[in-house]
Order: sequence, then structure tokens, then C-alpha cells
Amino acid sequence: MPALANLKHDLVLVDNRTGPIRVEWPSWPALAADFQSAEGLRALSDCDVILHLAAVSGVMACAQNPMETSRTNVEGTRRLLEQCRDHRIPVAFASSLAVVGSPERLPVSEDTPPRPTHEYARQKAEGERLTRALAQEAGVTSAVLRMSNVYGSYTAGPKSIAKGNVLTLFLSQARSGRLTVNAPGTQRRDFVHIEDVLAHWTAVVRWLCAPGAPCTGPTFNVASGESYSVLEIAALVRDLEARLRPSQGPVAVAVVPNPREGIELVDPEFTVTRAGTERVLGVRCSHRVTEFLESSLRA
Repeated sequence: MPALANLKHDLVLVDNRTGPIRVEWPSWPALAADFQSAEGLRALSDCDVILHLAAVSGVMACAQNPMETSRTNVEGTRRLLEQCRDHRIPVAFASSLAVVGSPERLPVSEDTPPRPTHEYARQKAEGERLTRALAQEAGVTSAVLRMSNVYGSYTAGPKSIAKGNVLTLFLSQARSGRLTVNAPGTQRRDFVHIEDVLAHWTAVVRWLCAPGAPCTGPTFNVASGESYSVLEIAALVRDLEARLRPSQGPVAVAVVPNPREGIELVDPEFTVTRAGTERVLGVRCSHRVTEFLESSLRA
């Protein structure tokens, strides 16, 4: 929010307050509503551009309650995009690289088609389809941002907020001397720092607002191109701990049963390219996983 405000944008926030983390921005109070309500949609009717990040985010949440999560992730998106169509408002939709499932070809590019393998990915893939249709059928400028695994933290008022993922999990577990890896551990992920994510979103705002932006509904990969398997991340944390605190003894790495077995993507060769994203948006990623892990462990 501060980055957009610093660019002289006036911000209107809508949040239904159901997420696991409640973020309060003193300078920009959010309207407690969703896109099933006329109130929530009306609040956005005069915007020049909409960034749609509202969702029930989580593989397990969608697997356990597909009807309710679809109400937010699909029907809420549909209603919001209808509002964008009626008022001719450009919009960017927050998707996930989970939509590509097990792609036929690697690395994953901006043109890789959706092949969702679980409910969360299916809901995001439907959101992508609706967003592209807004551009291609209604002529309203739109874009899809497929985000990979976000790490790092940000500050909202007095709170420091970080999204939970394997990096933050292992940093926390390192203090106990034992890292638990969900089997098989060879599953590979692309990791992108939250500050690089923010750079992509601010660039997309500029792109959506630019005169003559094409109504093609392009996809941008909000990914670093830096991929690691879970076991490789565990090894990095273990080795950094050994170097920074040699007197504490070695950190153990244990492979344990995976609660997402049969649901999550486990491709050991998964990689992402972002050449098209850099060409159009002019954004590059400047943060590296190893630097983040070392600075976090030092702290």
C-alpha cells in the first residue's frame, strides 16, 4: 500500500476480513465487504484500475471446502469482473503458478496453459479464464499475474507480517535443531521475495493505465526463476547454521509423511522463465534466497 500511495495513487481497499492474517493500514481503512455484496462493488466503481488479490488462498482450504471457497474465488471474481466490464475499469487478477499443474513442457513460461490438479488451482484457472475473457470479449484491459512462492515480510503499522512457507518454517525449526521435510522432498519450487512481488504489481498498474494498452489479457510470471527443492532448502539452512553457530551441533533433517500427498505438485524438475514478463513490464528480481536465509539466521 505505501508504495502505491507514494506513486500518488488514491487507494480504496475492500476486504471481507476472513483471511488468516488481519492487516490494518491506519492511513487506508478497508471496507469490510466482499464482492457478493453491492456495497463492496460500489466502493470500487469509480476506480481507474483494480488490483484483485481477494481470495481464499490455500490448497488445503479449497480441498476441504470447495463449495464455499469457490463462492469467493470464482463467483466473487465473476461479479467483480462484471463490474469492471460495466464501468470499463482495467483490472489485474492475482493467480498462482499452481494452475500449470504438471506442465507438458519446462520451463514454465507465460504461455504455459493451465492444467490444474487440485481445487485451489482449478479455482484460480477459472479466474484467469474470466479475466482474459474480459479483455478479449469485452475489450477491457486486463492482466493475469501468476505468483510463485512468496517469501519475506512487510510492515503494516506496528506489525511485521510474513507469509508462511517452507523458508519461514525451516528458519523457525532451525532453532530446535531439527528440520522436517514433507516427503518426498524432491518437489521443486520457485521462490520470489515480497519486494520483487511489489515491484511487479506497481509495474502492472503503470501498464494497465498506459494509453493504448492492448486488450489481450496477458499473463505475467511473478517468479524469480530461482528454484530449489525442499531438500535443497533444508540443506542450505543446515549448512548456514553450521557455519554461523558451529558450537550448537548439526541440524538434523527428517523426511516425514506429506499431509498434501496426492494434492500438491511434486515435479522435481519444475522451473520458471520470466522473459516475457521482463520484456513487457521492465521488472527484474533483485533478491536471492541464499541472502535471505543467511540474513534471517544472523538476525
